[in-house]
Amino acid sequence: MDFNLPPLGGIERTGQTQRTRSVQAAAPAQAAAAVTVDTLPASPPPHLLEEMFAASKVADTLHEQGRELHFEASGSGRVVVEVRDLDGNVIRTIPPAKALEAAAGAPLD
Repeated sequence: MDFNLPPLGGIERTGQTQRTRSVQAAAPAQAAAAVTVDTLPASPPPHLLEEMFAASKVADTLHEQGRELHFEASGSGRVVVEVRDLDGNVIRTIPPAKALEAAAGAPLD
């Protein structure tokens, strides 16, 4: 699968250090004491790991069939999902709901 989507909000962050500095510089010391910033866990939660494993099995099945899904944001903010062969040739475009069904294991037909 290929996700060619821009970062949320159009802001790309390169690391935690950059974010921490900008937050500290923007907030006075008194306000910073009242704010709690949670950090990301060292690994995804177990239920998410299971979902990622299931999605990878679906991607492997599609690959065995000579297919892959390509996701791209259109200019209107909608997501376009293409079924492609392994050379990148577009076979057809499907609705995002159909892509979710395929990710859950339904056949692409």
